[in-house]
Amino acid sequence: DLFLDHKESTGRSPETLRGYRQIANAVVRPELGTIKLSRLTARDLDRLYAKLRAKGNAAMTVRHVHTFIGTALHQGERWQLVERNVARQATPPTVHPVEVVAPSPDEVRRVIEAAESIEPTLATLLLLAALTGARRGELCALRWSDVDWQRGTIRIARSIYEVLGGGWAEKATKTHATRRIGVDDFGLAILRRHREGVDELANELDLTIAPDGFLFSRSPAGLEPIRPGVVSKFTRRVADRAGVDTHLHALRHFSATQAIA
Repeated sequence: DLFLDHKESTGRSPETLRGYRQIANAVVRPELGTIKLSRLTARDLDRLYAKLRAKGNAAMTVRHVHTFIGTALHQGERWQLVERNVARQATPPTVHPVEVVAPSPDEVRRVIEAAESIEPTLATLLLLAALTGARRGELCALRWSDVDWQRGTIRIARSIYEVLGGGWAEKATKTHATRRIGVDDFGLAILRRHREGVDELANELDLTIAPDGFLFSRSPAGLEPIRPGVVSKFTRRVADRAGVDTHLHALRHFSATQAIA
């Protein structure tokens, strides 16, 4: 509890804190909560890891538990609540790296065409993901004021995350830095077409799009963003329809490989 409160006070990402609390409540409290901190050993942790693996948890999931416990105990060392961090002597399961396969240009084209037939707004978002390599939360957080039409750039300054209960909130980017990304003529043309569609719908409903309205929104006035989870599920859906084995984050890898090429 002290560790969680400390991490919250230091401004740790809300999503990271949510993950920490999930591990604490689902694993640490029920499995290790009866052991006095001074009596906790590496063997206790190894038994826990073996138990989690026996229940069918992936090696990476157990690694996340190990990292959380080790980080908390490291803070405990600094506060002199424990003499040593026993997690350093524990043996979490080995995680074998998974090869990341970026989709080909033809596969990306097929996915975006499938998206266009279902929801053009999200098709534009996926195309921008492929062109820029921006993260999903960053794309969902884009506002019209972030687009510089003259210079052909978009500003990545914030990220959207989902909160419990179905709401959303904004936070800084993963690197806590603002960056500008160049968009080519094709990308700008797609964004202009998207803006024309947004303006047309707003005019029909007698609404005004605010300068800082969200680029990608199911609100005709751009009042709230599309949720990151919605974008991920939609990408899987249209990828299946297009017969392509890929996912949203793979578009980030696609952008990087194309830029290197």
